[in-house]
Amino acid sequence: MSGNLIDLRKRIKAVNNTKKIFQAMKSVSAAKLRRSVTEVNRNSPMMEKIKELLARVGQGPQGQNNPFLQERKSGDRLVIVLSSDKGLCGSFNSHIMDYVDQYYAELEDQGENPSLITVGNRVFKHVKKKGYAIKENFQSMISRMSYKEAYKLSQYVQERYLGGDIKKVEFLYTQYISASKQEVGVKTLFPIQKDWGDEDSQGHKEIEYIFEPSVDEIFERLLPQYINLFVYRVLLESTASEHGARMVAMDMASRNAGDMIRNLTLTMNKLRQASITTELLEIITATEALNK
Repeated sequence: MSGNLIDLRKRIKAVNNTKKIFQAMKSVSAAKLRRSVTEVNRNSPMMEKIKELLARVGQGPQGQNNPFLQERKSGDRLVIVLSSDKGLCGSFNSHIMDYVDQYYAELEDQGENPSLITVGNRVFKHVKKKGYAIKENFQSMISRMSYKEAYKLSQYVQERYLGGDIKKVEFLYTQYISASKQEVGVKTLFPIQKDWGDEDSQGHKEIEYIFEPSVDEIFERLLPQYINLFVYRVLLESTASEHGARMVAMDMASRNAGDMIRNLTLTMNKLRQASITTELLEIITATEALNK
């Protein structure tokens, strides 16, 4: 009986220490989530302004004939898959891996020739085990995520696309909706969808602008900025989704640890009460035996 009580005390202590780790990880993830969401919101006005400027200057020949905007009928389908570098984030990575398997099979069934760029150690291990075609792996980029890292990825993808053997570039990642809700989806990077609209829809039709330098030169400078911010925003959303998933997972783990501690404490108290009762009965029985 005493041995069981000692084991229960040790187990309660171990679970309580684990609970403290979960709570600390939840706090860290919450802080990182706030920073990621703040960065997304901070870059949104810049993205919108660039879209507005592209709507003004993208109506000319340069805006129509730019290789990043041209549809291609032949070539490979390049899919950039984003996951986390570390675990303990609930079903964040498993949803990505399931979606990759499904999407890769769909592309092959459609006669496409898909190839992958992996960003995140978890998905790299998965697709390597599956034997999928991997063009490049950006190892540990998510852990040290910054605009500089996003710029490296953006430049690499632009160079590959301009090489002429790729007809479409897509991001497969977890889109951030809220701290408790994330959705896996696919977003096209190249050819660029002109989602900035046109000059008429932006309400600039009646205003005449004088552009210095030329409209084409402005467009050539703005478009790379748009591409870089697009890639950076996708990486930020994926990072925010990871931190949100980890925060929720650690909160659930802390609650489960608390429930386990309560159940173990209840079991320990019952055993201790049974032990005390047994000892009292033994004392009473021995006393009565002596009196006889």
